[in-house]
Amino acid sequence: MKKQIILAFTLLLSGLLLMAAAATDPGLPDDYWQEPSATTATAPHDWSTLEIDLHPEACAQCHAEQFNVWKSSKHAQAYSAGLVGQFPDMGHANANDCLICHAPLKEQLYTDPKVMDASIALRLKHAEGFDSDANMDATSTLPLRHSGVSCAVCHVRGWKRFGPPLKTTASLGQQNTPAHGGFTATKAFEQSQFCASCHQFPAPMAINGKPLENTLTEWKNSSFSDQGVTCQQCHMPDRKHEFRGIHDPEMVKKGLRFSLSQSKNTASLSISSVWIGHAFPTYVTPKVIVEAEARDADQKVLQHWQWEIVREVAYNNGWQEMRDTRLMPGESRQFTATPLPSTTASLHYRVRVIPDHFYKNVYRSLLADPLTPAASAHLRQASQQAEQNDYVLYEQVLEIRTDH
Repeated sequence: MKKQIILAFTLLLSGLLLMAAAATDPGLPDDYWQEPSATTATAPHDWSTLEIDLHPEACAQCHAEQFNVWKSSKHAQAYSAGLVGQFPDMGHANANDCLICHAPLKEQLYTDPKVMDASIALRLKHAEGFDSDANMDATSTLPLRHSGVSCAVCHVRGWKRFGPPLKTTASLGQQNTPAHGGFTATKAFEQSQFCASCHQFPAPMAINGKPLENTLTEWKNSSFSDQGVTCQQCHMPDRKHEFRGIHDPEMVKKGLRFSLSQSKNTASLSISSVWIGHAFPTYVTPKVIVEAEARDADQKVLQHWQWEIVREVAYNNGWQEMRDTRLMPGESRQFTATPLPSTTASLHYRVRVIPDHFYKNVYRSLLADPLTPAASAHLRQASQQAEQNDYVLYEQVLEIRTDH
């Protein structure tokens, strides 16, 4: 009996030790986002050509679901025309400072001016930096940088793969899956800090006490952080590689609540930030315009009101913040049209989103100056695309009652 008790206790202890080991999260290497490199000098000798290939098309051969969602995302378009069109005047070293976020891997950076010029010229022929059908033949002609923030940027360091815990087991640490030597599972991929390298600029880059991009800090100061609602839960729901944001009307509308009201000769639109874990909008590039028109019974416009939701910055011997009218998480704001003209029959509210407002001005300014043919072609393309990205987020007519 005593031996049975000892054996049972030993088995229980072993089980607890195994559970403890399984629950140990290795996290990410300390230098994961410091000059990230997907490779080392020599690739593992027993890996196939497919396992060694870092292009997203190669990943798609086994991870088709993730690839097919990612390829329509802004991460896939990070090596954009508007970005590379600015590079010829910057030089390859300064251009690499931009690639730190737009194509972050060491393997994606420019090694010299000739490589940069060739890459910029090639992008004019291949606006999409990868083959959307995951055709492996395309990888031989397109540099890895053209795929922007692709699979290897987040998941590969020194030939080793990293990712979130498997949905089926939630186990952590080394996972001995069949391909590329398995992978290391860590909860770091489910934490907001993972996104900070590109979406939280350092304090020295602050303007009026706030960095140009201050998203992680905005999130930390919100109730979303207190409740454990992370960036991934909104921007990668169910681990989908969507990365939707200000360019997506459905995503933006989900985060806001609109309400119209009238009182005597006053009408008001209330906009509340109910499901956005950072400032709306979080970055300095978009502008949101709220408009109201008082119309008579014949639809003649009697009066027009306009408000802007924006963080406006300008460069004049250093960056300066001109104004910040953004909505913070949980904030509600009234956009009030008053006094209404006496013959007002209806009030028309409209909310327009201009995702690339700041960039539009940049492109116009650059195109006004002499440019290389490649730079000019890229910036014209970017300007045309930016104009197409505007959309109406909300539009509603309030019939004005005369019994108030």
